[in-house]
Amino acid sequence: MSDLEHFTRLLRTIRTSCDGNIVPGLASSGTRTRPGLTQLELALLTGVSESWYRRLESGRHAPSPVWIETLVRTLQLNDGHRHSLYVYGTGQEPPCRYKPDTSAIHPIAEAFIRIQPWCAYVSDFAWDILVMNEQAGRDWPWMLNDTNVMIWALTYPEARMQLIDWEESWAKPMASQLRLRHEANPDHPRLNEVVNEIKERDRVARRLLEEDTTAVHHPDKHTRRTYLAGHGDTVFEVTFLCYTPNADQSLRLMVVPTFEVPDENGNWNTPNAA
Repeated sequence: MSDLEHFTRLLRTIRTSCDGNIVPGLASSGTRTRPGLTQLELALLTGVSESWYRRLESGRHAPSPVWIETLVRTLQLNDGHRHSLYVYGTGQEPPCRYKPDTSAIHPIAEAFIRIQPWCAYVSDFAWDILVMNEQAGRDWPWMLNDTNVMIWALTYPEARMQLIDWEESWAKPMASQLRLRHEANPDHPRLNEVVNEIKERDRVARRLLEEDTTAVHHPDKHTRRTYLAGHGDTVFEVTFLCYTPNADQSLRLMVVPTFEVPDENGNWNTPNAA
């Protein structure tokens, strides 16, 4: 049985004490001087109306598991918070997250990926992440929650706030990659799960998968713009360098260098390789 009194108390504490500067979706509003988020900000980040969120925080209705997962991912909450939110909000323990098979990654290859100064990760045939380095977790915190690349980029509300020119520069080419792969492999079980979840979760993404005519095979050397966690309103340009291992060409090694966009005087800043 749920305990909405404890749920709302915990939710309010999380909202008012979190560091808004780490949330890329709020980057365009500039650097924050006080901790916490407003109810409107958290509603926008989790894809609900302000009135819906106000009712939730006042205990007038219960959260869905999907909304809890969105909150956990967006605010980078730990497993303890996730467990408590599920138990108090739904009366059930949280489900196990999907874990892809990582046996194809050789230990030496994994070590090589982890020491890269840029964001680097390996995804599989269905865009589940198998291994990533520390910089990837700093640049893209949602990766720490075992989130599928396509599901995050095409359906999650914070992706629309973080990824600049979301539909044209990000969603259309990514949906094209997914559509082409799915059409060529209609019987792949995990790929079917990813496509079906995207279509069920988001109307715009469903339209892009079913009706858009963009044709992009892979993202190698594509350059796009985004905000990154912890960098306020700074705009970054990211370049996707894509490599495929000879031993298993269903995998992709992605290396994603990031640079601050030059200021109004045309000056470049130091690459974000910290």
